Amino acid sequence: MALGSSMASYDLKRLWFATLLSYVALGFMSPLLPIYMSHRGLSPLNIGLVASLATLIAIIPVAIMGRISDIINREKLQGMLGASLALLTVIYTYASSLLQFMVLHPAYIGLAFSYMTLSGAVAMDYIKTKRGTEFGKFRTSGAIGWIFGPFIGGLMADSLGFPSVFLSSSLFYFVSALLFWIGGSRKRRIHKEWQFKISPHVEAFKKVLTNRAAYTLYASVFMAWISTPAYYTFLPLFMTEEIGTSRFLSSLAFSVTPFAEVPAMLYLGSLSDRIGRKRVIALCLAAYPVRYVLTVSSGNPWLIIAAQLLHGFTFGGLYVVSVSYLSETVDEDLKGLALSLYSINSNVGRFIGNYLLGFLVDNYGYAPMYYAATLISAFSIPILVLLSRQNSQRKHE
Repeated sequence: MALGSSMASYDLKRLWFATLLSYVALGFMSPLLPIYMSHRGLSPLNIGLVASLATLIAIIPVAIMGRISDIINREKLQGMLGASLALLTVIYTYASSLLQFMVLHPAYIGLAFSYMTLSGAVAMDYIKTKRGTEFGKFRTSGAIGWIFGPFIGGLMADSLGFPSVFLSSSLFYFVSALLFWIGGSRKRRIHKEWQFKISPHVEAFKKVLTNRAAYTLYASVFMAWISTPAYYTFLPLFMTEEIGTSRFLSSLAFSVTPFAEVPAMLYLGSLSDRIGRKRVIALCLAAYPVRYVLTVSSGNPWLIIAAQLLHGFTFGGLYVVSVSYLSETVDEDLKGLALSLYSINSNVGRFIGNYLLGFLVDNYGYAPMYYAATLISAFSIPILVLLSRQNSQRKHE
């Protein structure tokens, strides 16, 4: 028993560093890709087209990889995905036309989404008790990696140019992939009848999507994520155009969020072990409307920046507790698929929100958009409560 616990602890440390390196690699590139595409001659319209196309197409590989990870060795699959990402980042150096970016960027985003999502599923293969607490500790790796990645990547782009950023990102992805590859707690082979039949996989999707606990979480988080472009897309514009702040202060609103994520992941994960996952999920969802009201009503850039510390609840805490919740409510051999569908669900909500909130900004301005985001995100809580009650009533019938 002690030996097994010691091995699990070693593996979680290995996976922590693998995930840390993957987020450093992602952070190197993500903030700079729109700038790089512009540098290569793409117009803002073309860049928006490439980004939208990547978001939509990424749904397919994320779902497929999630399902495959439930059938074959998950860590070996992660190793292959990481190696593929290492290759794709180097190819960016040679991309120069709209068509090339329309092929390359969706491939990269699809694999990156899969890689980040499945890192959580791999960790949950080892975490069997106090899942909120232990996964909260594990997931600090991504937040810490994201602190260093964009900062170092920006410095390298300014001093050494874009190729150095892509090569460095490639190296970090490769080392991360190697750390995943050397694992192997689950040496499962594909069942022969599954190799060419579609029906078992369709049944797997059906099981997850009709799981009452899973679709309750999906529905409530989807509503909250429709509102997230109010932060991810429009906050810098709101601060610079409406409030009149500098670009530095608008970027600071993003830079502070990882410092809130780490303690939130640790505390809220542990809290969910004590008082229950749904209560903490409801608490995290309640932070969305509070965050938007504080952002739009203060008028003070420093108060706006302080309000973004609620990102610890709306992203860090919500993600940690949601993953723990899903891992406990779906079958063990559906875990990768369930977490992939959670990621897809969130990103589709954000995709819709970009167009909806963008329409509101264009036609009515930033303040009405933020109040609309407040209202939309607030609906996530009654959805969670009502569906949970409905499920509870069905259990007692």
